[in-house]
Amino acid sequence: MSVLGIPAAVYVMSIVALMVTISQKSQKPFLLVGVGVLSAGIYMLHRVSIVEVEPMQARHRIALQHRKSLYGVSFLLLMVALVIFGTLQPWLLVLASGAIVGVLVYGRKILHAPLRNRTFVKPFAVGSAIAVFAWVLNDCSNVTWTLGAFILLCSADALLCDLVDSKYDTATGCQTIASRYSTFVVWSIAGSLYIIGALSLQTTVGWLFLLLFPAPLFATKFLRTIVDVRPVLVLLLAWSL
Repeated sequence: MSVLGIPAAVYVMSIVALMVTISQKSQKPFLLVGVGVLSAGIYMLHRVSIVEVEPMQARHRIALQHRKSLYGVSFLLLMVALVIFGTLQPWLLVLASGAIVGVLVYGRKILHAPLRNRTFVKPFAVGSAIAVFAWVLNDCSNVTWTLGAFILLCSADALLCDLVDSKYDTATGCQTIASRYSTFVVWSIAGSLYIIGALSLQTTVGWLFLLLFPAPLFATKFLRTIVDVRPVLVLLLAWSL
């Protein structure tokens, strides 16, 4: 599931849906499907750029073993996503295409070193990209501090996920905050970002984010999965209240 980008797709779809919820607008299921397909395709496109080093995680080995197939699936999903976005509104093709270019700039050396290799930029590049993407899809109708809050929340999530990848990142020459500093420091930074972001939302959604923030601490083996599904839980709880 991880290699196919399903958890990543669920995460981005949830952030989009949460921004729509906060703005009190109606959800657009077809748009969310497009978001999920695009996110999965982008994730796979990034994952196939894997470098064969030790230590590699299981998802890295699977991606390496099935690289050609993943390229094909990724291309197919990205084409489907472009059709969906183009059907909804032609200008969304620009946004979707920009997201595809963005992941290439993030993970590959094109004109300069990839953004993922810049220690203090990496988590914020990921968090900002997801939050701004969701904000634009919601017609930029969320107030500025809501956008800022989601940038902080998504960046904190990206920072925590880097804990799982710290050994692999170090082996590939990518120095992240998680690989340079202790786990306590990483959790402290992520917690600070969460507190600022959640309180800035000034909504029930913010309090739910704060309530669920410690969840990965109770099952660190599944940290990445819990981080990916946490916004879904926030969304479901927000709808039930």
